[in-house]
This record gives sequence, C-alpha cells and structure tokens, in this order.
Amino acid sequence: MSFKFDEDSLVYISRYFNKNFISLTPIRQKQASKFIRNIRRQALDKLGSWPKLSNKELFYVGSVDFMVTEYDGRRKFVILEANGGSSRGFLSTGTDQIEMIFLAYKNAVDEVIGEEPIRVLIGTLPNDDLFQEKIMLAEFLKQRYEVEGYRVGIYNSFSYLPNKEEEDDLTIIISNYNNLLDVLSYKNQYVAFKDKKIHILIGDGVVRRFPIVGAYIKHDWNQVKTRIINTIYHITDDKANTYLAGMIGKDILEEYRIHPLRFCKVADPFQLENILNDLLKENKHNFVIKPFGGSGGAGIQAIRHNHTIEQAKKIMGNSIKDFYDKFDPRRNPFPYTIQEMAKFSLINFNNTKRTFDIRIYVVQQEGHLFPVGGNGRIARAPYTGEFNKDEFVVNICGDWGVDINRAIAFSPENLKMLELNEEDLVDMFCSACHLFQISSEKHYEILKFKEWNKFIFN
Repeated sequence: MSFKFDEDSLVYISRYFNKNFISLTPIRQKQASKFIRNIRRQALDKLGSWPKLSNKELFYVGSVDFMVTEYDGRRKFVILEANGGSSRGFLSTGTDQIEMIFLAYKNAVDEVIGEEPIRVLIGTLPNDDLFQEKIMLAEFLKQRYEVEGYRVGIYNSFSYLPNKEEEDDLTIIISNYNNLLDVLSYKNQYVAFKDKKIHILIGDGVVRRFPIVGAYIKHDWNQVKTRIINTIYHITDDKANTYLAGMIGKDILEEYRIHPLRFCKVADPFQLENILNDLLKENKHNFVIKPFGGSGGAGIQAIRHNHTIEQAKKIMGNSIKDFYDKFDPRRNPFPYTIQEMAKFSLINFNNTKRTFDIRIYVVQQEGHLFPVGGNGRIARAPYTGEFNKDEFVVNICGDWGVDINRAIAFSPENLKMLELNEEDLVDMFCSACHLFQISSEKHYEILKFKEWNKFIFN
C-alpha cells in the first residue's frame, strides 16, 4: 500500500491550515505484524472457519472494546462497547492491517460501482485531530479505482457543485457533520447530498443525525438504497443493544471466556432515577451509566453501591452536562445504559496501577468476518478505588485531544506488559468477530426488544 504522501506529511502540512492533526505513527511502528498474523491464524484454528454473514450489506468495518477481568479464579473478558463505521484510530494498526480496513470500505463501493456515476460521502467529526485517516482512505479509494480505469474526484462540502455536469465515475465527498445537516435530504429511498443521491455513506454518525433514515432502517433496512457503513449502527451506537447482542449469543461467546454483566436501557431521566433508586436499595453492585451515541468517554459516570439517591441524581446531572459539553445541543443522550461495573484488572504503567482495555478491529470480506488487530488502551489516571472518571475511562481520543502515549501496540513484549498471553488475544479476536455476526444476524430482534429490566435485577 503506497500513497503520494504519508501520514506524517499530512500532520506536518495541517499546521499551515491552523489544524493540529495527531500522528499515530509511533503506535503503528510498534505493531508486530508477524505476531498479529500468528494470533489471527490461531483464532481461525479455534473458530474452525471465519464467522459468516447471511447478508454482507449489514456490516463492513468496526471494533470491539474488551475489559480484562477475573471471575471464579479464571481470567475472563467483558464487552464494554462496539464501534461502527465511524471507528477512529485505525492508523494505529500495522500497515497490512490498515490495508485490510481500507479494503473493507472498498468492498462496499465495489458492490455498487458500475455503469452510472456513483457518490461516496465520508462524514467526519468537526475539528477531528485524526482527520488524516479520512484523507488517506479517500486517496486509497482514488488510487485503486484509477488503476481500474475509473475517473475519480475528491471534494469537500463546499467544493462539490451538484449542478456541474458529471465528469467523474466515482465522486468522493468529505464533510464534517456540522456542514452536512443543512444539505442532506432523503429522496427516492436514497440519502441525498445537495439533492444528489449518495450511494455509499461512510460514517454512521451521519445517519444518527438524520432520524428519518434511522426510522426506515429499524423497520426495513432494504427501504434505504444508500449503502451505510454500517447498517447495524443502531446496535453499535446503543451500548444496551450491544450488550443484548452479547446476551443473545451468550452460549457462543462463553466459549471465548466472555462474561456477561447486568445491564438495562432507560428511556428518560425519570426512569434512570427510578432504576438507580431500586439498585441502590439492593446495595450489592457498583454501576456505570452511559449515554446514547457518546464517544471519547463523554457522559460516562460511576455510581457506587453505597451512594444515596441524592448523590446518584447529582452524578446523573454531571453525566448529562458532560454529554452536552461535547455534543450538539440537538443531540439526545437518551436512552441511557446502566451496566454493572466490571472487576478491574490492573497493570503497572508509569509506576502506577491503571485500568486498561483492549480494542480489536474487525472487517468483513466476501461475507466473512476477520479480526484485523488493535491495541491496548490505558486509563488516563492511576487507580485509587474512588471511581473517578479518569480512572476507568481509557479512550485515547477525547476533549483532551489524542493521547498516543497510552496506546499499547500488539507485540510479544507488550502482551507481557499487559499481563496477557496469546490465548487471551485469540479469544478476544474470536469473540469480536462473533459479536458482529450476532449483531447482524439478530438485527431486528435486538431493535424490537422491550424487556430491558430483565437483565438488571437478580
């Protein structure tokens, strides 16, 4: 995979445009690609065959975050969340792994490109410190399709002129969410950008901000002709839906030491307060509350088992404020997810004890799901047991920017530092693939589920 420019060149040039892209090269250079390929081979041996989708249009690329824990004297893993087509940070993986991810996006385009000109819309966060990922994806598509004889044009939301006669076989438009909403519409079963239909939409954050499309997808995704990466964004956006997928596939995931936690979904602040009140009366477990569609740890807060309801209400208020401090005031943080807090595994990092998680990227190729690679992510602050947010939120990207020093590449040496072994990584590779398979195959069942108190009280 070669480009006319590399990531560090884009990062350097960004300073001239008053931007501050953050290079992920230091993480990528530490990825042990041969070691990761061996883990992938072991995962295939354990699975027997790569999990298959009955309809490959539902999923193309995403990631799963795992917490390492221990129950009944045995190491296990907890699913923290899944991420969809808006996943960021993939330039932190090895060069061959980045190509796997880019090819997954290209596979989606391959399925629709043909006689008539097509348009690909890539949505981005405003002021994205990792914007170079979207640029390199667009250039990858441009180079590959030009080799195949297609004419390719790349535009932003301002330079794309819909009235101009089509000169490109493939038009790629990159636009941040703030510039999209006023020019998006839904016509003749397609998402339209400046009244021109979009054939491929990369970044499920776009459709999250476009409710009419979400309504169609919940009831009959075939009604939407625009190919969305990913169609199952209702599941990856909503952590309770992700946990429900894990519960539906519990028997499969237990083979890979996945431990299910208690959880529920609540529709509004009043229901959230009522459920927390009942849980605090039990006085058994600590819980974490998580808003809908959040990222970078926004809104995630801990509720201790010995908190009073007044303390819990204050934490709720802080969570909602934290969400709106980051996101557009038109965004709704509900439904919230309440999840039992996992038993943290701690490692030594910078001479302190820290929590951490493991992120695994997954792609779909020809209908099969493949684990790509990933990295470990260390919490921002040392663990004190006080459950301050920075002690258990491990996101590398957030309001603070991008902190690459807390990302741990996959290698034999780093696996020891994370106090993991190869079998642990193999099991997370396998379960990440299965989670997306379950989420896709049980898509409608998950979206129609109503009994949310079923898994929280026992």
